[in-house]
Amino acid sequence: MRLGIMGGTFDPIHTGHLAIARTAFVEARLDEVLFLPDGDPPHKEPGAKGAQRLNMVRLAVEGQRGFTVSDMELVRHGTTYTVDTLTQLMQEEPDRELFYIIGADTLRLFPTWKPAWKVASLCSMLVAPRPGIDLDELRWFQRKLFADFGLVSQLLSQGGPDISSTRIRELVRAGEPIDALVPAAVARYIKENALYT
Repeated sequence: MRLGIMGGTFDPIHTGHLAIARTAFVEARLDEVLFLPDGDPPHKEPGAKGAQRLNMVRLAVEGQRGFTVSDMELVRHGTTYTVDTLTQLMQEEPDRELFYIIGADTLRLFPTWKPAWKVASLCSMLVAPRPGIDLDELRWFQRKLFADFGLVSQLLSQGGPDISSTRIRELVRAGEPIDALVPAAVARYIKENALYT
């Protein structure tokens, strides 16, 4: 069982997230991609409540083959760290291989993860490139992370459209349409629940 893990604040989830997950699903021959909305992310203060972000993710992945959602990080008390989630997933099903899906900008922060060596022992990384990134430099950094921490990482062929949740929230506040940036069901949910206004 090859399980891809797509963590994030998803505030809100958008078509860029889904495109990266689909690329990872195909290129890493995954059996499933599990979306995990952050509970209490150490670096961010979400604009929507955890239950609302979870609902938006569920709406976004509904009917998409191989995509599932879990609230395990939302129900965990205290600050959410990736290592805790990976450990829990391995305890639940020790035979599966874990592949954590991240952006290239997040990969640069990997040495600061707590503890990085432990994360590297539990999963491989599937890395989505970002617009304007130096791919040669990124590949050098991947080799360095393998040398320093034993982290195995695979660079995906594409990173999806250049969309940010921050920009979507700004557009909602300005009364501008977001239909091209999020699934239709998510756009409706944001409007019906007056999120980000």
